Amino acid sequence: MANAVLQTRIDKATKDQAEDLFESLGLDITTAIRLFLKQAINQRCIPFDIVPPQREFSDSTLAAIEEAKGLARNPRTKRYSSAKELLEDCK
Repeated sequence: MANAVLQTRIDKATKDQAEDLFESLGLDITTAIRLFLKQAINQRCIPFDIVPPQREFSDSTLAAIEEAKGLARNPRTKRYSSAKELLEDCK
C-alpha cells in the first residue's frame, strides 16, 4: 500500500504537550495519530467523548454528568420517545 502524507498545523504548546503525553505512553505523535485514525475508521465515529475541559465544571456538574452517563449506559433506564411522554410521566 502506498503511503500518503498528512500535514496539519497546531500551536507549539499543544504539540509539545501531546509529544510529552505520547512519549510517556511509549508512542511518538505520528503513531498516536495513526492509532486515532484507525480507531475512528473501525468504530465509524470519533473514538472518545468530546467534552469541554473539566476544570470549567463545578463538582456538582461533574457528578451530574457522570450520573447521566451511567443512566445512558444502563439498559434498565426508562426511555422516552418524546419530551411530551417524559413530562406526562413526571405528573
